[in-house]
Amino acid sequence: MSAKRIQLTKAEIAKAFREGNGAQIPVILSTEQLAALVSRSPKTIYEWVALGYLDGTFRKRGNGHLFWRDRVIQALFNGPEWTR
Repeated sequence: MSAKRIQLTKAEIAKAFREGNGAQIPVILSTEQLAALVSRSPKTIYEWVALGYLDGTFRKRGNGHLFWRDRVIQALFNGPEWTR
């Protein structure tokens, strides 16, 4: 039996970035900033992009990507389980 996943609401995500240390995190993140936020390497972020895990959360700009913070959190916490 698998545990039921609790979904984060948009209000909960917004609240996390409205108060305390979260208020200092910009709405649009570079790959490096996102990597620091989720405690992963930039290489991992690029791998997630290549695998389609972060579709709809970013725009490609030049050689890099810009990520919408709240969309990434929504995808990571409420998206489908990743398997490899």
